[in-house]
Amino acid sequence: MTKTQTAANPLGYERIGKLLTTYAIPSIISLIINSLYNMVDQIFIGQGVGFLGNGATNIIAPISTIAIATLFGDGLAAFFSLNLGQGNADKAAKGVGTTVISSSVVSILYAVFAFIFLTPLCRVFGATDNIMPYALGYGRIIVIGFPFAIVATVINSAIRTDGSPRYAMFSMMIGAVLNTILDPLFIFVFHWGVEGAALATILSQFVGLLFNIAYLFKFKTIRFGKADLVMNWSMVARMASLGFASCFNNLTSTVVAFVSNNLLTQYGALSEYGADIPLTTFGLCMKVSMIAFSVGIGVASGSQPIIGFNYGAQKYDRVKKTFLLSAGICTVITVVSWVIFQCFPLQLIRIFGTESALYEKFAVQCFHIYLLLTFLNGLQMCTSVFFQAIGQPVKAAIASLSKQLIFYIPAMLILARIFGLTGILMAGPTADALAFLLCAALCFREIKKIDHMMPKCR
Repeated sequence: MTKTQTAANPLGYERIGKLLTTYAIPSIISLIINSLYNMVDQIFIGQGVGFLGNGATNIIAPISTIAIATLFGDGLAAFFSLNLGQGNADKAAKGVGTTVISSSVVSILYAVFAFIFLTPLCRVFGATDNIMPYALGYGRIIVIGFPFAIVATVINSAIRTDGSPRYAMFSMMIGAVLNTILDPLFIFVFHWGVEGAALATILSQFVGLLFNIAYLFKFKTIRFGKADLVMNWSMVARMASLGFASCFNNLTSTVVAFVSNNLLTQYGALSEYGADIPLTTFGLCMKVSMIAFSVGIGVASGSQPIIGFNYGAQKYDRVKKTFLLSAGICTVITVVSWVIFQCFPLQLIRIFGTESALYEKFAVQCFHIYLLLTFLNGLQMCTSVFFQAIGQPVKAAIASLSKQLIFYIPAMLILARIFGLTGILMAGPTADALAFLLCAALCFREIKKIDHMMPKCR
């Protein structure tokens, strides 16, 4: 791509609000759809199997939190947009081919590992004796679909960055719709229980992957061919560094699940709720909040190609405007979500079935306490993406990891010892407040640097 082609790219001149809408809306829908895979499973499992089945999906969720997909997918998206901004279309094409191959190999190896060691993994993530049979039944099928989910996510990232967010959204929507159809069929008609829900999920992921593969040779901004399907280790290393923040964010979620699940079962067993109720309801609370936060994360993700392209093209005024606009929108979204969580917790938890009074009592506490300061999360969503887009993976990792790894896990361990089960929930707002302050400081310093760089490019 020549300098003339770079200047002609809409990312460099189109109105930022219009660009953000174009990229963010499909990204939002794609993320919501991705979240709905587990969510739909849990709704039908809760209605057809019961809360122990939902507890099983909460055990398998951290095992299937696919950090590999975000390592390669987000790394590819940043690599792709930066090289387009610099006029290196051939390099961007080779990046796509390299990432498809490397992610395929790694995902297959991960699926084999997870299948072989599923029982000890379930124990590690807090499975109780009551939940273990459901977790194994669900997990043995879900792990087979790991390569489908990982490679589809990687290609989907390239499709969005190529300027086809609607196609990316459509390919994910096909899978989600199919999952929604197959879940009740397999659970209520064929009576396959949690195994049926898992089978519905991996079949849907495979169909979504096929639609993504079909796009590979239809890119708009690059010429992609079979010759690009080669392994380039230097590109793998570069993309891994750019996707490092997102990958570690997912890995941190896995660590958080390990700590929180085990603390919930430990302190839950000492309370009136028992071990199974806290483990299940806390997981449902987190999944409901992720559906809402997918909107904000989608806005942040939508800003990534705009920021990355303009930073590569040295249009720093557009970089600043894009970041400030996306951060403002994300803050509004998190405030609205906070109101919903605080006002309608019982209605939200009953979507997954009606259980005992104790079950609902603890579920309401989860929403009221754990999500108390979620309106502060908007800035953190955008901060990590911002630094990732401008090629600063270390700062992106700090922003991404700050809430869960730096603040949340220590807060859980300390507050649980003082306040027991309630302390685990109190760690949520504690981490939200501290992460907000850290991200605000990082962003303030970087925006000041950009302000000094802007006169140089005029």
